[in-house]
Amino acid sequence: MRRVGIDIGGTFTDFYVVDGERVETFKLSSTPDDPARAALEGLRALEGRFGLPFHQLEAVTHGTTVATNAMIQRRGARMALVATRGFRDVLELARLSRPPDALYNIQYEKPPELVPRHMIFEVDERVDAQGRAVRPLQDDEVARLADRLKAAAAESVSVALLFSFQNPLHERRIREGLGRLLPGVPVYLSSEILPEIREFDRTSTTAISGYLGPLVVGYMERMLAEIRGPRFYLMQSNGGLTTLEMLRRRPASLIASGPAAGVVAAAVLGEAAGEANIISVDMGGTSCDVSLIRARRPVVTTETHIGKYPLKVPAIDIQSVGAGGGSVAWLDGAKALRVGPHSAGAVPGPACYGRGGEHPTVTDANLAIGLLNPDNFAGGGIRLDRARAEHAIQARVGGSLGMSAAEAADGIRRIVNAGMAGAMRVVTVEKGYDPRDCVLMAFGGAGPVHAVDLAEELEIPRVIVPRYPGITCALGLTLADVSHDYVQTLLVDVDRLEAEVLHRRVRELEEQGHRDLGADGVPEDRQAMARSADLRYIGQGYHLNVPVAGGTLDRGTVETIREAFHAAHEATYGFRNPGEPVEIVNIRVAATGRLDKPTFPAHPAGGPDPAAARAGSREVYSREQGGWAPFAVYDRARLLAGNILDGPAIVEQPDSTTVIPQGHRARVDAHLNLIIQET
Repeated sequence: MRRVGIDIGGTFTDFYVVDGERVETFKLSSTPDDPARAALEGLRALEGRFGLPFHQLEAVTHGTTVATNAMIQRRGARMALVATRGFRDVLELARLSRPPDALYNIQYEKPPELVPRHMIFEVDERVDAQGRAVRPLQDDEVARLADRLKAAAAESVSVALLFSFQNPLHERRIREGLGRLLPGVPVYLSSEILPEIREFDRTSTTAISGYLGPLVVGYMERMLAEIRGPRFYLMQSNGGLTTLEMLRRRPASLIASGPAAGVVAAAVLGEAAGEANIISVDMGGTSCDVSLIRARRPVVTTETHIGKYPLKVPAIDIQSVGAGGGSVAWLDGAKALRVGPHSAGAVPGPACYGRGGEHPTVTDANLAIGLLNPDNFAGGGIRLDRARAEHAIQARVGGSLGMSAAEAADGIRRIVNAGMAGAMRVVTVEKGYDPRDCVLMAFGGAGPVHAVDLAEELEIPRVIVPRYPGITCALGLTLADVSHDYVQTLLVDVDRLEAEVLHRRVRELEEQGHRDLGADGVPEDRQAMARSADLRYIGQGYHLNVPVAGGTLDRGTVETIREAFHAAHEATYGFRNPGEPVEIVNIRVAATGRLDKPTFPAHPAGGPDPAAARAGSREVYSREQGGWAPFAVYDRARLLAGNILDGPAIVEQPDSTTVIPQGHRARVDAHLNLIIQET
């Protein structure tokens, strides 16, 4: 196996290289003006670094924040939206409700519309709720639409017609006509992107696809033109890989690409360590991404948001907060200390980088209190200036609060920890899960620095720091399978559902999955289909997803689905209504193409004494210890399975730093993970 995973973050671009049994890792500074540049520089450097020309790779797997950043920064394509006559305002009307965090905010303002009103065009057609064309689409209507789109200089077109999930004929005719009249302008159909009930969600998801499509597809085409040779995969938000051809059809699936890879890695590494329930905390340079893994599987949702815009695609449930190493500390108008959400990023970076940054960041705080080694940050690739960090903290924070630089730095750490702990509560406590039943897996360049503090905040008994924490998302890219998700709305009472209809609809989705996986180069014996269905009690505005098992789907299968829904409803909401009629809303198929993956063999035990890995000690400001105190320093590369480290201690490695506070002990397990818990 020769494969490389490339994860582009806000501050660093990470590389995880697998060459047979050899594993190599390295980081480069990200290039925000052109994210592909750092990725390609790293690929070209493989031959000089490791004697491995990148054209000899079997596969390149890539995770990126390009789509997310484009949405946040509002720099997508000049996109036009096509709607049924009379339904031009679907996005404006939305759900007529406020988000939960703005219910009582009298100054709340809706986010700006993704599509300006002058770029929304109506066509004279109508399909009813049963899929019957009650007002057929005429050819001259498509011709007039093409003229208007050309005059508007549309760079992409999203088509979301009423009830097209029941009958996509009109949407397909629009694409065929525009393909002739506006060649080169991509057209995205809601009947392909989200053939599912709920007009606002379907329209919003299709609009986001059109907004991002030209940007992300153009970016990937540039990457692919340079790579040539190795198979090129992209990480999706559902934790599975896809190809460029599939991305052309569903560009919105690239949202949360990088963070999803980290959760995939956490699930695999946690299973190898014997853990089933894990809270993954990925703290990088710009943000912190938190997710829950239950029974060795990441929790997946079909309803998410990017910024303030709803996006209905299968995605790992990730809670993100602006808490990274580059998050800026600042004082608000009341002189209260805040951290983030804005970040110093890769350019200019934290003040200690010496690249012109003047604002104190979390990295500056960790350096100022002695947790980071200024000579061994990012493998020595970046020399940190402690004096600049202390000056920025004192000038912008400490002086106004009457604190020393060390005291202010400790305050910055406490504030950023509180924000991350809040995100951890969102994915656990707020959804009925007890974090004390989980372990915390910390990764990202900054995650292991804060991990034990976070675990103490939520009373989590153990912390796992993987072997390469700063490269974990890149590792996850080499552990993922190819995956595609399909959905079709049925909307029928289970009592009236004909088993043969259910079987036929499921088979149609599975056949599409087999075709797409075959086009991705996955042989049939490595393809697997997982069926599920969304059900609800008739009259409910929400549904629950339950698995659908069996080969041929018969009436017994339908009854099994009904009982599975009752059980899921009771487990989720505490009650069931067996006498109430149940409605099947959607059927879903997840198509998976299994790829070869790296393995994690156990290492021989080296005994409990870590003396061979001792690299000295240094003074660290510790509020718990009443001020400055000596911390033992260890080189992680020299730690052996079975070694035991008593805190206070620091473990250094090129991609991250792990802090073991006083009163805690770390054990190196057979896979070279650090397992930290209270003594």
